[in-house]
Amino acid sequence: MVSVLHVTQPTTGGVARAVAGLVKAQIADGLDVAVASPAGPLPEKLGAVGGLWQPWESERQPGAGLSAEMKRLGAIVDECRPDLVHLHSSKAGLVGRLVLRGRRPTVFQPHAWSFLAAGGKTRMAAIRWERYATRWTDITLFCSRREQQDGEAHGVSGRGRVVLNGVDLRQFSIPDRAERATARAALGLPQDASVAAIVGRKSVQKGQDVALKAWPAVREAVPSAVLVLMGEGYEDAYDAAAGVLTCAARTDVRAAYVAADVILSPSRWEGLSLSLLEGMATARSTVATDVAGSVEALIEGPLPPAGAVVCPEDAEGLAAAVITRFRTPGLMSREGRAARERAERHFAEARTTGSVHEVYRLLLT
Repeated sequence: MVSVLHVTQPTTGGVARAVAGLVKAQIADGLDVAVASPAGPLPEKLGAVGGLWQPWESERQPGAGLSAEMKRLGAIVDECRPDLVHLHSSKAGLVGRLVLRGRRPTVFQPHAWSFLAAGGKTRMAAIRWERYATRWTDITLFCSRREQQDGEAHGVSGRGRVVLNGVDLRQFSIPDRAERATARAALGLPQDASVAAIVGRKSVQKGQDVALKAWPAVREAVPSAVLVLMGEGYEDAYDAAAGVLTCAARTDVRAAYVAADVILSPSRWEGLSLSLLEGMATARSTVATDVAGSVEALIEGPLPPAGAVVCPEDAEGLAAAVITRFRTPGLMSREGRAARERAERHFAEARTTGSVHEVYRLLLT
């Protein structure tokens, strides 16, 4: 039996949901799977599918505790003795490759490059590290072609493969009118509101501040407009005057997509936003920024477009795109149908997990 150790610092959000999906599929396929991560929602999900959790205390950013994190992860590797280690996101990629140094087959998945989040000396140090660490990486998995291109543009070479992020199409199914009404009632939203939603942790990366900057213009043009912000870092609150509803992180984020007319993804950087794909699977028109994965998901290819892409930081462009959709229900419906078709064609979770399994077989045979 092939044994796999997944390592991740985030236990919430898109990275954690991607890890959970892989673990569930790999256990179903007969692999022996363990996950090293801090405590949080992700470990709580593992027991339901038979995954083994290895407690690994780790902070999001490198700091004084780095050596302790390395020591603990080294002990976990020695205990589990995995055939392959799959490192998710930048912090696990840093600690894991320093610990393993090529002694076991190692897969690294950035889930968005760390150097895109930094500036100055920190940015240059992150780029130098990623260039250096490829010597201890058997293969890098990219969530989108643009993510791979971003790495290459910064001199990060090595063996790589694009494995598009995927979503559970059964979980994120197309809602009917009754479901939408129920979701709006549960969130305390007016049934006749024009609703846009952003699902993601409150952070500079996710660009909620850009949407908030755009929202007065949207409200002026469409007085019934409401912006829903759901994710880690928020508390439940409704500012009716501003038309902004904030919701704490929930296990079932589908409610936000179901209640919305339009999904927003105003990120400053990404690999390929999982919340963008979840909204698409729920058949929602989407307005995103031109970061890794957005154009591939929403615009490219022979299928009709599923929304619009604007420049990062462009609050005016974001507002204009949202206003156009709120004022044109037929456009939202067409883009929603195209979004679901694109999700079914390219972003089914089963396709993603199958591609990852192929990479494992490639490294272990």
